[in-house]
Amino acid sequence: MSINADISRANDLFKQKKYVEAASLFEKIAGAYQELNEVCKSAEMKNNASVAYLMAGDPQKSYDLSKDTHVIFEETKDWKNFGLALGNQASALENLGKKDLALEYYQIAAEKLNLAGEKESRAYVLKRISALQIQKGDQLDALGSMTAALHNLPELSTREKILKKLTDLVMKIGTR
Repeated sequence: MSINADISRANDLFKQKKYVEAASLFEKIAGAYQELNEVCKSAEMKNNASVAYLMAGDPQKSYDLSKDTHVIFEETKDWKNFGLALGNQASALENLGKKDLALEYYQIAAEKLNLAGEKESRAYVLKRISALQIQKGDQLDALGSMTAALHNLPELSTREKILKKLTDLVMKIGTR
């Protein structure tokens, strides 16, 4: 089978929620790309596997696979994949209970996703930042993060529209 066929198969497995099988195939593809000395593509597949392992409930395996992949994207100034890779690591760390480090990684990821113009991915990361800030007792910071997240989304659900109006109001009052 070709690499492209394997990628298509891994994506299908992921969509079918067969996360462990998808992750395993993504890992295999990452190895094939590594053998071809295509390190960026290999790192991308490791991150895909990382997401699949996280969905399968294995945050340690998820973290182990994605760890330091952002460095590869930093070397090529690929800020989108840098942000996504660091976001994957943060998600795994959050699920491992390492919330301070997760918060730090999410903050860097949000910055890089902003550089890349990735508004929706950045919004997701900002929501995670907000949730962690609430858990730490930093409600005002959490409010700011949530406001920024909502301003990055192109379309809002009814709930998000209401939340955006409320956060905007509170932020407006806070600046007076």
